[in-house]
Amino acid sequence: MMQLINLNHSPYATRVRILIRKKKLEIDMVAPTLALKTPEFMAAYPLGKIPLLALDDGQYLPESIAIMEYLEDAFPEHACRPNEPLAAAKSRVMASFTDTHLAPALLPYFKAMMLPEFTFDKNAQYDVVRTALEKLDQWLKANIVLENHALTMGDIVLAPTFWWVDVTVGLHTKNDITEGFDSLNQWWDWVRSDADVQRGINEMASAFAAFQSQRS
Repeated sequence: MMQLINLNHSPYATRVRILIRKKKLEIDMVAPTLALKTPEFMAAYPLGKIPLLALDDGQYLPESIAIMEYLEDAFPEHACRPNEPLAAAKSRVMASFTDTHLAPALLPYFKAMMLPEFTFDKNAQYDVVRTALEKLDQWLKANIVLENHALTMGDIVLAPTFWWVDVTVGLHTKNDITEGFDSLNQWWDWVRSDADVQRGINEMASAFAAFQSQRS
């Protein structure tokens, strides 16, 4: 049986877990047996990242998007990748925006969580995140009609990273960073109505709470 090597707090692993459940696949989800970033981990998994999909033939597939695309190709039932070309392209836009705009904007906040000595300009970075969210809000307003929208890979990629926005930025400000972004907030309410998405978010929240408890 295939295995997904993952950690519950990771938005990249969470997106894959959500897809696996949406597709009703029998894939075991396990924690890594080797400590991350150690020589042993790097020797076993040269890209040094999780999630990893352990295939039945002993190969390991890294990179969350590659794993998701593989699962869609290998197991076409319960598809989360639209067949219609424009809908498929819009799904890819959401995924690409997540990894090339939103996640990099959050990176300093993640570093500050992991490295207490790390400092950054919180006001400037807040503006960077806010600008990214404003772009996303405008794109959703112009391109996604929720009444006619089925959950896609793009939604599944975006949702776990978006959950981290309030968590990371919220540690440094009391402002509501999504205030006024009606389309984005409506999408957030809509996507969390999916039970598998909400389960993935709950798993991240529990893992983050455990992380905070260990540090306190």
